[in-house]
Amino acid sequence: MSVKDVYGKKVSEQNHMIFAHNPTSILINELKNKKMSDREIMNAKGYGKRTRDSWEYSDTQIKKQELPDARKHQIISFIKSGVRILGYALIPFNLVTATGVLILSEVIGIIEELV
Repeated sequence: MSVKDVYGKKVSEQNHMIFAHNPTSILINELKNKKMSDREIMNAKGYGKRTRDSWEYSDTQIKKQELPDARKHQIISFIKSGVRILGYALIPFNLVTATGVLILSEVIGIIEELV
């Protein structure tokens, strides 16, 4: 005996039991019975509710996420790299000074991530 799946295709009764109890197919079947548009189905499933640009920071206000300043990030990254190269160059001459310069480059790296 053949039955129809949620898409109207004929399937065997055994396959129908597998597909019919799949939560997604049950949801699709319910939504199709309600004669909803594709957009309404997507909204009901939760697609597009959150975006990367907006997150709720408080109960009453939604703020846009601030994007980092790419130019400042690049400049600080170049400075950090220069300080790091200087630190490695100082290793053969003065290990304590080289260590201090390399630690300074890591502090600059933290500042770089905050820009």
